[in-house]
Formats: sequence, structure tokens, C-alpha cells
Amino acid sequence: MIFRRQFFLLAALACSVQRAYADDGLTQTTISFYANGKAVGGIIFAIGAKTEAAAKANQIDQDAQGIHLVGNVQASLTPQSLQSFILLGDDVRVIKTPITPDRAKAVRDLEAMSGPDQLYRGRAASANVTSDEWAQQSAIDTANMKRLAEIIDAYGWPGLHFAGMASQTAFLVLQHADKDSQLKYLPLLRDAVKRADALGSDLALLEDRVRISDGRAQLYGTQLIGEPLRFAPIEDEQHVDERRRSIGLPPLAEYAKLFGVTYRATESNPN
Repeated sequence: MIFRRQFFLLAALACSVQRAYADDGLTQTTISFYANGKAVGGIIFAIGAKTEAAAKANQIDQDAQGIHLVGNVQASLTPQSLQSFILLGDDVRVIKTPITPDRAKAVRDLEAMSGPDQLYRGRAASANVTSDEWAQQSAIDTANMKRLAEIIDAYGWPGLHFAGMASQTAFLVLQHADKDSQLKYLPLLRDAVKRADALGSDLALLEDRVRISDGRAQLYGTQLIGEPLRFAPIEDEQHVDERRRSIGLPPLAEYAKLFGVTYRATESNPN
């Protein structure tokens, strides 16, 4: 009985809030999780997504930008008429950020590039692609890179915070672009990874591709060549798994299995 009284007392003292993030199409909701004042994770909703939120916490601060919940956070979110999911934590911030029409268009343009980027490339592994089709794919790649360059010039690298899932399309467009574009924008992707705004696996793929095109050994072992498949030469191969681990990649032996090959440590020639 004492425990039950204490429970109800704590519940009464806790703050609560219910808020509907109905959207005009030009806002973006971000949820960030903090530990010791440092952001350690988060959720980014698509621009224009409608999100309903209900939350309890020891302390809740609200302003025009969003909500800051601290202590025994219990929150329920329902994005766009989907089933709700529960958030638990100790320091959670829900922020609603205004998005300019130009930025919204940039993200939607990135999203629209996803299909064309794979128009013929997506079936190259399982079907013959004609020279005319590859020429069309090349023209698409050029147009996509031109638009991506405009977006980068205006906003910087369109990372996870800027573009959400469309940031992956930005990487693919750059991965399939001309060498000059790859060299120009590779430093921006490096910086984005450092601030946890892009995937380390994407950076590893581009770093290795650029090095191989320059005739240098790859760093992370992401590139396989030849028939039968084998790894292109790897620089300082003895420490490749350390580099892979530092950027969030599994050991090279596990990666090799995805291609049906066996990797022997310190060698660049899987069987």
C-alpha cells in the first residue's frame, strides 16, 4: 500500500503534455536523445510529416520550437495515422523546425533522383544493359550531379539532418558521378561523417572508389574486382579491420561472405 501511494504521488507531480504537430508541409520534426548534455541519438521525420505526441516527464519546457523533456521521460508518438511508438529516456527534445520552400524542394528533388539513379543500373547485375541504355543512364547521372551540386552550393552536404533518408540518394548520386565531382565533394562527406550527419559506410565506399581510380590501394576493402571476385589491393591490410571498425563496418571476412568469397587475413585474394 505504501508503494502504491508513492507511485500515485509521483505520477501527480510529473508534468504531462499532449501536442499535435499538424504540418503545413514546410516543417520538420526531430527527436533528439541526450546524455550528459550531449546528443547521443535521434529520429528525423520527413519534411511535412504529421506527428501526434503525448508525453510525461519530471520537467517539461515548451517554446515555439518544440518541447524539452527531462527526467523519467515517457512519450508516445504517432506519425501520420500509423501505429504509435513509445519513447523512453531521461533527456529528450522534440523540435519542430520551419523549412523554407527552397529547402523543401531540394529534399524532394533528392528523393526524386532515387529511381532514375537505378533506372538501368539497378538491373545491370541480372540482365544485359545495352550501350544506348548505359548512355541514357550516364545522361541521368550527369543531370542528377548537376542538381546535387546546386543543392550543396546552397546548403552544404545534404546529410541526415537536412534530407533524412534522401541523404542516401545524395551519396549514390556522388558515387556515380564523374571523378572531379567526387574529389570536390569528398571532403564534405568526410566532415558530415565526423559530425554524425552521414553514414561511415558511405564514406568508406567513396574513399575506396576514388583511391582505386587514382591507381592507389583502397583503405577499407569495400571494392572487389575481377573474375573470380577478389579484393582490390588494400593499403596496410594488416590493420584494415581496425579502420573498418572505426567507421562502423564489420570485419572484412564478414563483408566478403556477402559476395560468396572467403577472405584470408593479410591477403587481398579471397578464394
